[in-house]
Amino acid sequence: MDSHERLREDLQATAASKAAWPAFLLKLSDLLGASEAVLGGGRPGSTDEFFAPRSEPDFITRYRDIYHQNNIIMHAVARQSVGAITLTDALPEIDEFRRSDFYNLCCVPQKLIHGLALNLASSTGWFGTLVINTSSEITRTQIELLRAIAPDVQRAVERWKWLEQLQLANRMTLDTLDMAGQGAVLLDRSGRVLDCNERAQAMLTDGRLLLRDGQIGCADMASHEALVRLIAHCLAQTGKGGGRLQVAGQDGDLMVQCAPCSAEMHYAAPLRPCAILMVTDPKDRMRQRMRDLTQRFGLTRAEIELALAVVETGSRKAAAEMRGVSDKTASSQLTSIFDKTGVRRQTELVRLLMHDG
Repeated sequence: MDSHERLREDLQATAASKAAWPAFLLKLSDLLGASEAVLGGGRPGSTDEFFAPRSEPDFITRYRDIYHQNNIIMHAVARQSVGAITLTDALPEIDEFRRSDFYNLCCVPQKLIHGLALNLASSTGWFGTLVINTSSEITRTQIELLRAIAPDVQRAVERWKWLEQLQLANRMTLDTLDMAGQGAVLLDRSGRVLDCNERAQAMLTDGRLLLRDGQIGCADMASHEALVRLIAHCLAQTGKGGGRLQVAGQDGDLMVQCAPCSAEMHYAAPLRPCAILMVTDPKDRMRQRMRDLTQRFGLTRAEIELALAVVETGSRKAAAEMRGVSDKTASSQLTSIFDKTGVRRQTELVRLLMHDG
């Protein structure tokens, strides 16, 4: 495999994560015999992002904050067409640039003397430039090498920005479902978890849902097997509506719905959400109310569980039986709850638990 093919393989990784750009830029600069390869860009009105793996973070910060807006060479490069390869030494602004503080105080010490720039863009509105900096004059071989890899870099930028936009849309979907009181989990084509919202994460943390080998499950074996079948059916029958079921749990049943996600050609297949799992806990509002009251009054877990049982059963004795404790223990816990909350009757306790006022 030649160096170009290896670079193209490295570019595939940039679609999945922007964290892969520095590794690609290092290999590109090595191939071209350059001091540095830099990628920078952004959308109008947004903060530009920069990848310069051989530069110190402090230098990148100073460049963004102090020099970027007044870099006449980069402004001149940006005026060229998308896909254009520009030799910065040939620009009429080069003499003025070499008199600037940025060039003399920052570029010269790092041997960033000459530049070769490739303009890039995405249909998402992103515009940027890949710059190759060298200590000696740019050669024809370096120009031809960059020209050969340029179409692949452009395609990588397009995939990267589209994937980023789709991930943002997915995150907004997850957050919206969270605000609506639903846990939500995005699954890949194998049923493995790609992402989830805070409510679903809370269910995983407290054991209402389980994560087994990257896949969603639950403690009750019959419910777990039914959930596995539901997800498998949804993934196999894409576009046909999915399904729903009730999952049993120690703290109450969960309502689960699985629906297929529409395919996106721009999405890298391993990261493409193929299904979304939406989970509703009918007791979730009460759980949140309990958490609020715990912080407010300092209730213990045992007291919280008894209070919930009182709400559910309507009596202390039935609540004690549900919790598997003696009536004497329940009476003692209820007295402690009354002392902490200031209420004196079970009806007042139920009212406190059920209402936010």
